[in-house]
Amino acid sequence: MKKLAFLLFLVFGVVFKIEAQPPLYDDLLILYADGNWEKLLKQAEKYTQKDDSKKDALPFFYLAKCNFMMSKDQAWTEKYPKAFNDAIRYAGNAIKKDKEGIVYEENLDFFTDLKVAVVEDIKNLVEEGSYAKLMGYIAKLHRFSKDDVGSYFLKAAAQYQEKDKGGAKLSQQEAFERLEAAEDIDSWRLIDKEMLKIGVMEYCNAQINVMRQPQPAKDLLGKVKQWLEHDEQFMAYYDSIIN
Repeated sequence: MKKLAFLLFLVFGVVFKIEAQPPLYDDLLILYADGNWEKLLKQAEKYTQKDDSKKDALPFFYLAKCNFMMSKDQAWTEKYPKAFNDAIRYAGNAIKKDKEGIVYEENLDFFTDLKVAVVEDIKNLVEEGSYAKLMGYIAKLHRFSKDDVGSYFLKAAAQYQEKDKGGAKLSQQEAFERLEAAEDIDSWRLIDKEMLKIGVMEYCNAQINVMRQPQPAKDLLGKVKQWLEHDEQFMAYYDSIIN
């Protein structure tokens, strides 16, 4: 009788372990490979609502990736006009739930492509001088790229331009703290360095033109020159301020 009970325990224990295994999401991978976007959205969303999968990063990652692909296709943008914003939102959710950073590391190309797309919008807003709108896009960037150093300088610049000196000082403090923590930027992606350049240059413009304090701008340019001296645009700006 004891042997029978032990065997039953083993059998049900194995069954329980099998049932308790988290889903592998092969169905989402197949739907993505097939470009079946609408079915992928529905299936991934179901996973985000189930008790055994709502804490997993992968369903949110597939929602982000699917929406991003749809946002680049005019055939889908009329039906899903918020696809780009949804891609950003779900990317942020995926990163929050990706406690060990595995999903992020294994799909770095996607997160980089998404960041490039957001930064392109940011650059356009900088050129237009649309600082109020710019702060909204920086907030979008921070949903999935909160560690971006340049964006905090850019946020401070936008706040100075919008006469929010209190907010600017807080953003400025965080920007410098993050910059000091970066011993070098050799491991940074090109888009991270691009954002540093944009943020620093706009921050310096705000210091010179809004705050009428050129010396802090010169000090910052001297600090980051070692990292950006191969960038022609930065060096032209550096020479115009320093020399």
